[in-house]
Amino acid sequence: MGFRNFRRDGYQPLLHRFALLTAAVAVFLIVAGATVTSTGSGDAVPDWPLSYGSLNPPMIGGIFYEHGHRLIAGFTGILVAILALLLWRNESRKYVRYLGYAALIGVVVQATLGGLRVLLISTESVQDAAFALTGASVEPTRIAVSVTHAFLAQSLLCALFAIVLFTSRKWIQWQNTREFAESLPQRAKTVSIVLTVTIFLQLVIGALVRHTQAGLAIPDFPLAFGQFIPPFGNLPNNPNAPFPLTDGEVFLKVLVHYAHRLVGFLIFGLVTYLYIKYRKSPIAGKFYSVLMGLTSLQIILGGINIWSGKSVLATIPHVVVGALILASSILVSLWVYRMQRGQSKSSASVKNLPEHELVTAGNS
Repeated sequence: MGFRNFRRDGYQPLLHRFALLTAAVAVFLIVAGATVTSTGSGDAVPDWPLSYGSLNPPMIGGIFYEHGHRLIAGFTGILVAILALLLWRNESRKYVRYLGYAALIGVVVQATLGGLRVLLISTESVQDAAFALTGASVEPTRIAVSVTHAFLAQSLLCALFAIVLFTSRKWIQWQNTREFAESLPQRAKTVSIVLTVTIFLQLVIGALVRHTQAGLAIPDFPLAFGQFIPPFGNLPNNPNAPFPLTDGEVFLKVLVHYAHRLVGFLIFGLVTYLYIKYRKSPIAGKFYSVLMGLTSLQIILGGINIWSGKSVLATIPHVVVGALILASSILVSLWVYRMQRGQSKSSASVKNLPEHELVTAGNS
């Protein structure tokens, strides 16, 4: 198929570059999705999979953003399908092939959820079916589908970035050395995994913030209503607002928003610890430096979101940088795991050496 250009070490440059292209397009899809949400264009097209019964509707207003998002999603799905096929034909490592298959399944599920989210708003039969299945009204079902849709988008991006890593020359050629083993103890692996799980949690909370319209539930930053902890027992509520909320609805919005902030600062603390402690590691240190920069930028973007009243120019980068933070944490966790595994194998090999070889190894 033209991709069987193996190097002696097993590295396939064309396969790696195609994986990189697919991941880059997936990042652009995240940008398009954030644009749809930030411009309030999610309900601009009432039907699916076509747009107003056409593949080429008038690209005006919110239709431009929503239909454009669908076109990019379709292109991404085609690339992921081709990538899965290429991995099946050219990749000998099972875990890489299976990850490609998982990405393909994820694209299909992702597209289905996106269509369901549209039809829940516009199609009465789908609304009735959802009510019969869940017993809940349309709005909470829509939020659940939207949050799951956003979570799967981030998960797909992570899978594609992992494939890029697994097919890279550095990953294939990497060998454990004393320098790597000494600079990354078990604690680095543990904290990196905790960081990745926390970022996943943060992305779920962030999706809740966006889809429950809680982005401005706390109007100031870095404080919350002028305090470190919002006055949950005495939250301001304007009964004369155009769309008045109950006190319970205000409480939930503020709670979700404040949880998003707290988890964000927790992530910043974990990244700061890893950066200070392991920034001199030859490989992982580079990822920790990138994470340090991205999380610092993310906090600034979060503040700009509040100060600007959720400006589109701030909300879109905020979503995209969050996705890049997750992808970077996945990559560094995989590297740390491999270094730890290599260190364990290296230690076991040394223990099994004959006594005269142990002396030679100790003197080298």
